[in-house]
Amino acid sequence: MDKLEKSIKDSIVFREQLKSKSKGIKTEIIKAYMPFFELLDASKTSIVFVQNLCTNEVYYVSDRFFDIFGFPQKKSVKIDHVWFREHFHPDDYIINLTGIKMLGFLKTVPIQQRKDYKLIHEFRIRNEFNKWIRLLVQDFILELDNIGNPWLNMKLCDLSPSQDLSLPGSSICRNITTGESINLFEEEKKEIVEEISEREKEVLGLIAEGMQSKEIANKLFISANTVNNHRRNLLKKLNVSNSSEAVTYALKYGLI
Repeated sequence: MDKLEKSIKDSIVFREQLKSKSKGIKTEIIKAYMPFFELLDASKTSIVFVQNLCTNEVYYVSDRFFDIFGFPQKKSVKIDHVWFREHFHPDDYIINLTGIKMLGFLKTVPIQQRKDYKLIHEFRIRNEFNKWIRLLVQDFILELDNIGNPWLNMKLCDLSPSQDLSLPGSSICRNITTGESINLFEEEKKEIVEEISEREKEVLGLIAEGMQSKEIANKLFISANTVNNHRRNLLKKLNVSNSSEAVTYALKYGLI
């Protein structure tokens, strides 16, 4: 079983557990939210997608969701979280695990503060035309059940400003009130850091000094193509979107 397939199964199990543990979900509140969803949709700033995390029922989805991203039309294919997860790029499987980590983190947060956190995902997905695209998704918790479990979820979806398909997917948990970012994969990140080779650390150190690939290549007596391969490997191993984030993690873990 590959990592993507395993992450999908883990996500399905997680959803079932969330459903079994939920208490006092008040679905009637959806009616009060509808004008808000319609207003967001009318602004045409982001594509709106709203669902029940426990039952996977979709309450609202913009018609533009299908046209802009090239996903299957509503009447021909059932769109649910499993369909999406199966179409993720195999190397972006970590996106499937973020929700599980998020719930674990929220249990450490006072109930009244749990809706203050959102997830920001950037990942590659294959659409109906067998074309890979890069999505940027902001994931909000709108409602909790009677014991503090999240159940009503809203996603604001956009095409990522960068359609560089060589970049790995990433997820960030952020407090929308304070702006604080939370690393949901702290322990996993430490293990990944240990896999970075000495040459990759060397390249990362030179990136931190502001050197470009050609300059790094000349200094290390390797080709610019080899440097770019090291860059891509670093982004993948650290699960970050750009060199700046890679340098931040390197400084945090004492790699450079």
